[in-house]
Amino acid sequence: MADILVGEGHNGAALSARRGDTLVVRLAENPTTGFRWTVTQSAAGVLQPLSDDFEAAGTMAPGAGGARVLRYRVSASGEASLALQLARPWEANAPRSNFQVRLSVQ
Repeated sequence: MADILVGEGHNGAALSARRGDTLVVRLAENPTTGFRWTVTQSAAGVLQPLSDDFEAAGTMAPGAGGARVLRYRVSASGEASLALQLARPWEANAPRSNFQVRLSVQ
């Protein structure tokens, strides 16, 4: 099975996958600002969450950014959408950014 690597350039994309593939979503994030990517639509039933991690950029400097990396196992056939938003959870403002991919699994 294959890893399907997805980043900000895939926002709004329609992707194809096979059962057993791993979907890896990598989005720029700097948690020290309070803005964090959170899942708003999980594609439950088609995608099984494996991990949700922050990977620092090549520096350990205080306040440095990095990437939110989410891994999912493609576990069932069908059509699904995965959506995330970049926001501060304590603010009622609109999210700073949105990300969504549509997945078609054979």
